[in-house]
This record gives sequence, C-alpha cells and structure tokens, in this order.
Amino acid sequence: MIKTVYFDLGNVLVFFSFPKMLGQMSRCTGLSLEQIQKLLIHTELREQYEKGLINTKQLYETFLKQAPHPFTLPEFTHAFSDIFTPNTDLWPLIEDLKKNGIRLVLLSNTSQCHFDFAKKHYPILDVFDHKVLSYELGVWKPDIQIFEKALIHSQCQLDECFYTDDIAEFIESARKVGLQGEIFTDVPKLRQDLILRGCTFLK
Repeated sequence: MIKTVYFDLGNVLVFFSFPKMLGQMSRCTGLSLEQIQKLLIHTELREQYEKGLINTKQLYETFLKQAPHPFTLPEFTHAFSDIFTPNTDLWPLIEDLKKNGIRLVLLSNTSQCHFDFAKKHYPILDVFDHKVLSYELGVWKPDIQIFEKALIHSQCQLDECFYTDDIAEFIESARKVGLQGEIFTDVPKLRQDLILRGCTFLK
C-alpha cells in the first residue's frame, strides 16, 4: 500500500495562467508581451529564478532595467504571482489521505515569489508534511536529482511512494528513480490510481 504521496503544485493543486501573468507583467512594467516572453522564456532567467540562482529582487531589477517607467517591487511581485486558481476539487482527497495517515510531500518546480503567494492564499499547503521546492534545492524537474532528494523525505520504502504531475516528462523522470507515477488529469483518475495501489479508504 502507498504510504507517501508526492504532489506537483502547478496544474495539480492549483491551476495557473501564463497568459494572465504576461498580461499583468506587461501592464506593470510597460514592456510588451513579446519583450516579457523574450526575457523570461528565451533566456535562462526563469530557470535561474526557479532554481534559486537569483532572488526575487534580482528578477525585479532585471525587468526594471528594461522597462520604460518605474514600478515598485510589491507591484511587480503581485503582477508576477497573482495567476493561480485553486483546484478545490482535489483538496478533499488530499484531506482524506492525511486523515488516513498518508504522508504528503509537495514536489514542485516553483519560485520564491510564486510559492510565497500560494502559501499565503491556499491553506491546503499547510497539511503537507514536507515541501521539496526547486528554488530551495538549486535543481528542477526533470532532473532526477530532485526526485532523489525528494525520496529522502518519504519515510517509507520506495515501492510505497506515489507521485502525480501533469507533465509526462516529469513522470518519466520519477519512474527512473523507482517512483510509481501517474499523469494527473483529474481527481477521479487520481483517486482510482491510488485505490489500485491500496488506498481503498478512498472508495
């Protein structure tokens, strides 16, 4: 039976809108959508930030240098982070797992700014026993190192661990280190994936 479940954050526990983020950042900074995409996506800036190689202030200063008008750090972090919608359909299942003694670990590629926002607004994160975050570890999915680091917090045998994520590539990496993993599509499928692995209390 599964004793530890690893959950991804984005598009599993909470949904996020990249277009909304781009639009808000454009209005905040005065930069065009194309300029913001170029800075975030077509350079290593996003990767550096989500690996914790640069901090929020450094990210802010990078955009401030390119922008046609000034804006404050709080204005920037709000534009960058107010992009989530909670997947509340999933939360009762998480609470059921917790009540039945299943260890819960969050395993996410995320940034300090995004996680601070999520932690403030979504109390479901408080039920997790441990959080494995790319920006704290300096490594991100699909690198197998982040899964190896995550397994340190399982407190059970490898075959008693399960991982769900919306990205197939990340599931494949998890399987390479021996984790059982299934792509997250919706709550009924996840419930069935867990029931098939011994979590019959979810029936």
